Amino acid sequence: MTLESLPISLIDRKYVDSLVFLSRRLSKLNAPWTIGGDLGEALRTVRVNPDSVEIITSKSGAEQIFEAVKEYRPNEIVFQTEKLPRDAIVEGKTLPIYMQSHYFEFTVDSTKVKVYGDLQYRIDNWDWGDVLQFSPSPVYVMGEKVDAIPLLDKYDMYMKLGWVDRAEKVKKVLDRQKYRRFPQS
Repeated sequence: MTLESLPISLIDRKYVDSLVFLSRRLSKLNAPWTIGGDLGEALRTVRVNPDSVEIITSKSGAEQIFEAVKEYRPNEIVFQTEKLPRDAIVEGKTLPIYMQSHYFEFTVDSTKVKVYGDLQYRIDNWDWGDVLQFSPSPVYVMGEKVDAIPLLDKYDMYMKLGWVDRAEKVKKVLDRQKYRRFPQS
C-alpha cells in the first residue's frame, strides 16, 4: 500500500479545506470512514468535478460522525432509499439503480457533506447487494491522511453497471499509475 500526495490544483480549494477539517475532526472517532463519490475519484486524479463531499461509513460510523459534527446542525439520520440519476446498462437493457443507507447531510462553510452508513445498491427489482465494503486507499491532503475508495474497485463497479465512459476515465489514471510503478524496459 502506498500513500499518495494529492496534486491540490486539481480540486477546488473548498473541498480541500473540508477534507482537512473532516480528517482532523473524524480521526478521533472509532469509526471507519472513506471518501467516495466524485471527490474520491478526484483525489486519485480522475478528471471529474465533485459537487459535495461523500463519506461512506457503517451505520455506527454515521451515528458517531453525526455526534462529532452536531454543531454544524446536520439533518437527522434517516434510513432512505433513492434512485440514482443514471441507469445501469446490463446486457443491453437500461435498468434503474437504487441505493439505500443510513443517511444525513450537513454543510461546512459552503461545502455540502453527505454521509452514507451501511450503503447498499440494487439494480431494478433485483435483491439488494451486500453493504459496500472495500479496503480503503489512503491519500494525503495538505498533510492530513484521508481514505478514498480504490480506483480499481470503482472501475470494476462502473464496468458492471455499463458506465463505460466513467470506467474509461478511471482506466486512464490506473494506466498512468501502472506505468509509474512498473516502467517498461
